[in-house]
Amino acid sequence: MKSLLCAAVLAALGGPLCAQVAGAEACLAGAVREGTDPALCLDAPDAACMDNAQETPAVSTACFAQLRAEWGAAIGKRMRSLPEDTATTVARIEAKYDVISALVQCDRIEELAKATSDLGGPQIALQKERCLARANALTYVRLFVRTHPAVKD
Repeated sequence: MKSLLCAAVLAALGGPLCAQVAGAEACLAGAVREGTDPALCLDAPDAACMDNAQETPAVSTACFAQLRAEWGAAIGKRMRSLPEDTATTVARIEAKYDVISALVQCDRIEELAKATSDLGGPQIALQKERCLARANALTYVRLFVRTHPAVKD
């Protein structure tokens, strides 16, 4: 029953989230072009998952899990689209360690929350999944900025 609920939630949210990630990519291109902070482009996708998070943390957690998968897919797609050269090799290595570093920090935040906060399991799970989604999103932002043609000029 629980897996059916999660599947239904992910199916319902998947379309809008894909649109959010695609919208963020257009925002990133604009930020690179205009020299503004590209990390601000992540606010809309995060906000979509935080809707009613206090009342339904499991739904928000599932939303962030889907968002994390979408950002991961975007990372993979961008990697596959890059030419095979030294700059791409460096970008791939940087992205790999960006993700690993962020995942360690998400684990740290989770352990600290368990040890020192009054948060319950569902809220801690939401906090961790949000952190994991953001880790993928920020890795994508850095990869995008490193490999976007406007940056190389």
